[in-house]
Amino acid sequence: MRDHIQRTPHPPSKDYVTLSYYQFRPIPQKEDLLKIQYFFLTDLRAMDVVGRIYVSAEGINAQISCPKDRVKDFKAYYATHWPIFDKIRFNPAMSEGKAFKKLHVRIKGQLVADGIDNSTFDIYNEPTYLTPEEWHNELSSQSTPPILIDMRNHYESSIGHFENAIRPDVTTFKENVDAMLDICKGKEDKEIYMYCTGGIRCTRSGALLKSNGFKSIKMLRGGVTAYGRYIQDQRQQQVAEGRDEEEVKSIYKGKNFTFDKRLGEPITEEVLATCHICGTACDTYSNCSNMACNLLMISCPACQQRHQGTCGSGSCVEMVQELSEKQKKIDKNHPGLRGMKARLGIHPFHEHRLRVRPLKVMENRRNKARL
Repeated sequence: MRDHIQRTPHPPSKDYVTLSYYQFRPIPQKEDLLKIQYFFLTDLRAMDVVGRIYVSAEGINAQISCPKDRVKDFKAYYATHWPIFDKIRFNPAMSEGKAFKKLHVRIKGQLVADGIDNSTFDIYNEPTYLTPEEWHNELSSQSTPPILIDMRNHYESSIGHFENAIRPDVTTFKENVDAMLDICKGKEDKEIYMYCTGGIRCTRSGALLKSNGFKSIKMLRGGVTAYGRYIQDQRQQQVAEGRDEEEVKSIYKGKNFTFDKRLGEPITEEVLATCHICGTACDTYSNCSNMACNLLMISCPACQQRHQGTCGSGSCVEMVQELSEKQKKIDKNHPGLRGMKARLGIHPFHEHRLRVRPLKVMENRRNKARL
């Protein structure tokens, strides 16, 4: 493992670029993981990098925001000091901006949890990678829809997906792997296409299928994020050349869900979902502003205003109103103000499985009210 880098102070930058990247490669020693964690925290904080980096015995998975004027330094840092991650591809988001508040580097058992023991298959038996252009051309040219599996959760695919995709109604990656195995059963000689947000879930899922005798597994390199950039670049080129009609029309419709404060970035103008409160066409996710509830929901601007950013339940509205009144009585610079929300909501209302299924939660509330 390398020595710590001495860095000179750098003035904070307001312009950020968000990047995702991953690589499966063995890191067998626990001591090496601890060193990676330490150096990433110290070195990348010095570059004002924020985001989430996960390392495990399997490799690395990360989503970060880097100051725009430090992106070259950031990439050079990996190339120079971390040759063990020699196959990393940095995948830029469609929009610029700071998507995270802090830098977290965590050691995990699995980079993406599916409950499958790595000793039962070859995790490095990777599927065939298609560039966004190759993916677009192959799927656009087929007269019969192929077996195309969305390897994301239901709340991701509900606001955007590829045409003709099979979208399992699942809440976790483990559930999606089970659904994938069921979909592909008996189709070992068929071409299987799969996609996810950035690629890591498909790399692991594709390796599982290939290790079990499937002949042709194809995945979108860089995931929906890379495809969105491809469509964006095509549009910009069209404008630059003064062409009136799009030569490349997106076969992905709607938004790409993101696991950061943006909670999604639009690829096309189609709105595929509806507000979970009133049913109006909407694809904007937010969390209930009552942190003890924190329900992940699609909420239109009218409902956001009407219910003060909550999911609409009376208890959540009352909690937010109470918090607002208490905050008004405290100086805005008071050091205890930041932790007030956490103190008011000691116990979460929902387990994760329900927190991402707001319609089920709302239905349960209505049923209880009838009793």
